[in-house]
Amino acid sequence: MKSEKEQNPQVVALQDNLTAIRKIAGWTAEEFGERIGVTKQTVSNLENKKTLMTFTQYIAIRAVLDYEIESNSDNDLLPKVLHILVDDVDSLNNDEYDKTKEIVKAVSLSAAGGVTLATLGPIFAGLASATAIPALITASTIGLTSSVTASWLKKLLCNKSKEKSETGKNE
Repeated sequence: MKSEKEQNPQVVALQDNLTAIRKIAGWTAEEFGERIGVTKQTVSNLENKKTLMTFTQYIAIRAVLDYEIESNSDNDLLPKVLHILVDDVDSLNNDEYDKTKEIVKAVSLSAAGGVTLATLGPIFAGLASATAIPALITASTIGLTSSVTASWLKKLLCNKSKEKSETGKNE
């Protein structure tokens, strides 16, 4: 099994932000587990990094999140968070990434506390403006569609193909 350093950056980023993403989606750990076909304990182990997320788990989670994005147009925050913290993770430097994670964590705690999505969008946009992180500001102001969120799989599979071909060359 690969170590965290050897994992795909998007897989690592999803696991790093899984709790916040789940809360922004509006799910308890049990509800999320039911959606992806695992137990509440498995969700907890992934969120607390007791186990590293596998490629298969990543695909299952992203498929469920994409379905939620497509079927719940009221939650315009979820695709923005996925875009900036997972799909486009390599566009942020470490400091920007850490600040963005903290903003998303704060917003997710509000979501878990019952603050409506209509209220959270402006909060996210305001925090984004206050931090002056360009990628975060862009994500907070643009509308992302399911076709943009579906690009995660293409990117991931391309990276996997590159890894395979590089491994074959080294043997």
